[in-house]
Order: sequence, then structure tokens, then C-alpha cells
Amino acid sequence: MTSTRPVPPLPQPQPPAAGAQALADAAGAAARAWARPLPQDRHQRALSQLYSTLRDLGIAARGLAVWQVPGTPEEPAAREFTRHVTSGSRWYLGACICLDEVLAFEGLVGFGPLPDPDEPGAALCRAARNVILAWRLPAGSSECRDATVRAFITATGLVSAGALGLSACAPRRTFIGLQAVIASLAEVVAALSAAAGDPPADPARDESTSRPLPARRPGTEEVS
Repeated sequence: MTSTRPVPPLPQPQPPAAGAQALADAAGAAARAWARPLPQDRHQRALSQLYSTLRDLGIAARGLAVWQVPGTPEEPAAREFTRHVTSGSRWYLGACICLDEVLAFEGLVGFGPLPDPDEPGAALCRAARNVILAWRLPAGSSECRDATVRAFITATGLVSAGALGLSACAPRRTFIGLQAVIASLAEVVAALSAAAGDPPADPARDESTSRPLPARRPGTEEVS
């Protein structure tokens, strides 16, 4: 008779705000790593990791958009929050689409992140996957909700900074794709800022790096 070992329980998801802060920390580490010149294989792996991160954060934001504040009925303000965060989710997924052609051009279709737990890009991928679970059925006070969104804004700015670093030594087609990603992420920041009730962010500047960002929308062929 063969015996089966019990399947260990899945780890409990992080609280929403903690997941967002862990995401921001991982995005900052990746941005610093990607700001330095990388060998070709690591640059290609970073592009694949960026793609996975953008996709997972687009999925995660869909969950965040339906945040429930206990004891309060649905009201116009809650619907506006959902609308703005859903818009941010679409821009994240649009940024992911911007990299489709880049991955094909670089020969990276099916090229997944290597299982190196110490690599900043791999840690960013894990943090992005973790917030999918942390934001699946989010609930809590409006203060906790807004703190989560503001940490997500910080993380988004740092993901954008990482894309900017990867574009520095990239071939022209890859450079154009990454600039489209950066423009999409500026729109994410604007949508999330509106969700948190903050003044609109300047889409021409990444506040986390104080470096200018292009203001063009995804799919354009020119780079400003």
C-alpha cells in the first residue's frame, strides 16, 4: 500500500497594505539593479521579469478595485474608486501588451525568469504575484485602502524607473517599447492618484526618480 503525504496548506496572503509596501520595496531594488549596465542575458531576463510584473499587477489591480469598507453601503465615492483603479489595471495590462513585440524581437517568447531568489527582478515577480492574493477580496477601513493605493503608486513609479533603466542601452525597437511602457505607467499613477483623492500626478515626471518621462500613449511610433 502506498501512502500519500498531506499537501501543506497554502501560506496566508499578506494584508493588502503590507503587500503593497513589499511590492514597493521590491520595485525599488529592481530599479536600482536595472539602472546599471547589464550583460545581454541579464538584460533579456529583466525584460521578461518586467513583462511578468506588469501582467500580474494588472490582474492584481482588478481585485484592489473592489475594496470593501465594512459597514458602509456602496456609494458614488466607492464607485469612483472602482472606476479609477480599474482604469489603472487596464493601463498596466496595456503596458504589458507594449512589451509583446519587444519580447518577440529579443527572442524571449517563453523565456521565463530564472529561479534565483536573490535576483532583484525575481523578487519583484514574487512580490507582484503575492499582491494578486493579498488584493483578491480586499476589505478594511478607508484609511487602510488609501494607504494601500499610495504604496501602489510608489511601486508603480519605481517599476517605471526600472523600465527607464532598461531602456538606456536597449536596441531601438526595445527602447521604443519600453518608452511606451513608461507612458502607460504614468497613466496608472494618474488613475491611482485620483482613486486615493490626491492631486493629479504630473505624467511627465517620475516623482520617485525626479527624471522626466515621455507623455505619449502606448502604441505610438515616435519617442519624445
